[in-house]
Amino acid sequence: MRPSVDMKNYIRYAFGLALLVVLMTVGLNYIPENAVRAVGLKPVDILADLNEGNTVANLDQLVGETEAGRRPEGGEYVARSVSEPDTVASAAGDSTRAVSTIFVEPEPEPEETGRAADTTRTLFDTALPSVTAPADTTAAEERAGATTTQTAQPTQGVIPIMDYSSDGNMLRNFMGKLGRTRQMRRPVRIGFMGDSFIEGDLLTSDFRELMQTRYGGGGVGFVPITSQVAGFRQTVGHKFGKWKQSSIVNNKSGAYTISAFRYTPSEDSYVEYKGSSNKKHLDRFRRARLLFISKGQSVVRATVNGEREFLLNTEPSEALQEMTIDEDIRTIRYSVNDVEGFTAYGVFLENPTGVCVDNFSVRGNPGTVMGRINPTLTSQFGNLSPYDLIILQYGLNVVSSQVTDYSTYRKQMAAVVNHIKRCFPGVAILIMSVGDRATRDNGAFVTMPGIRAMVSTQEEVAKECGVLFWNTYDAMRAAGGMGAFVKNGWAAKDYTHISARGGKKIATALYDAFQATGK
Repeated sequence: MRPSVDMKNYIRYAFGLALLVVLMTVGLNYIPENAVRAVGLKPVDILADLNEGNTVANLDQLVGETEAGRRPEGGEYVARSVSEPDTVASAAGDSTRAVSTIFVEPEPEPEETGRAADTTRTLFDTALPSVTAPADTTAAEERAGATTTQTAQPTQGVIPIMDYSSDGNMLRNFMGKLGRTRQMRRPVRIGFMGDSFIEGDLLTSDFRELMQTRYGGGGVGFVPITSQVAGFRQTVGHKFGKWKQSSIVNNKSGAYTISAFRYTPSEDSYVEYKGSSNKKHLDRFRRARLLFISKGQSVVRATVNGEREFLLNTEPSEALQEMTIDEDIRTIRYSVNDVEGFTAYGVFLENPTGVCVDNFSVRGNPGTVMGRINPTLTSQFGNLSPYDLIILQYGLNVVSSQVTDYSTYRKQMAAVVNHIKRCFPGVAILIMSVGDRATRDNGAFVTMPGIRAMVSTQEEVAKECGVLFWNTYDAMRAAGGMGAFVKNGWAAKDYTHISARGGKKIATALYDAFQATGK
């Protein structure tokens, strides 16, 4: 006969243990961040998803603290150099992956050593080559003194565009071209140069749709030959194979223009584009233009709508060329034979009139590398595709929580803007500031102190170079800031990158800023 076994019930202990874990988790969240850092650990907010983030009151307080010059704990930090970002293609198209690094070093206390002179060598220590058009050599000080700042007339809820051009008419002249789109024999063209903030046609797709609905036009505009976010981008169907890609961010000596990439084919290379119904005016287009350099005699084959075939026998040339097809196009496929000496730059899918908005996004690009664009090639690029406005959206990959001095970056970006002005003489340029970006502070997400410093730096660049400026941060702040964006699903939970809905919010604010001009 077996002895009886006393089965004890431990279920109540399991509930007690779970409750204890919950209480410890909540308690750890209230340990001061300084105490965590003091023992060499990195603060982690386990309850981050429950935090509501910024309120307008939080942001106002932050602005006051920043403008009062309060030094962050541990002393001020200054950006000395920006590393070249990692631009290796990601098959998953992960636009939230960290791709750039900022090296920072403590700034000496003023009362001890004073501010050290910045002796960092930049990409712009040597003179930049000029194009055939005369460069604007007016001194920044003289231009700043003569500038009459123009803005859009105050409109309820609209963040105005600031015009720091020498005569104060850069914005008004551009808007005049928009008003004459139906009389022009070419599109009014807007080039949107930026980083992962606009990757996958985020923001630019909605801005394009608003502009084309108001002023006419169609087509997605410029599309690269290959793309690491082709599966993510919803404004064009994009398939490709067997191309070798080279980028301006990891190749200092190549011939690049504002598209920042170039592509070399093999005999089996192809690229195919298809219109999209995701946004208005994109399901078909009336013109396709392939831009390339052919140093040998190649044969370019284009198939339209799977039926009509077009052949181009190229003539050897060092200059940028284009293959133009005017048809009712829903799909187009390109392939190249005899590829020796052939380099492709991209394809324009557009209508002959109206508005065209081109997306030139480069993941991780701080903007400073755009000083490498080749002036001769870029001049040819502009002659084939005349621009009326170039928008520069950079800075996201430079801002750091503890960096509040961006003087080195300011010098670099001023050189970039002036270089672009020389490459595109007479073209309006708009610097679009960084948007809001949040970091955790005592259990809540608040705007990084470096954001306000970067916005001020970018506006100073606009003043110095005599171009337009629009404050993206203020536009996001008017909608509640990054905290509200994340809460409403307008931004990712990295509190940095916007979603498609967030892009539409900012695009609408930018469009409204243009429409407010002259009212």
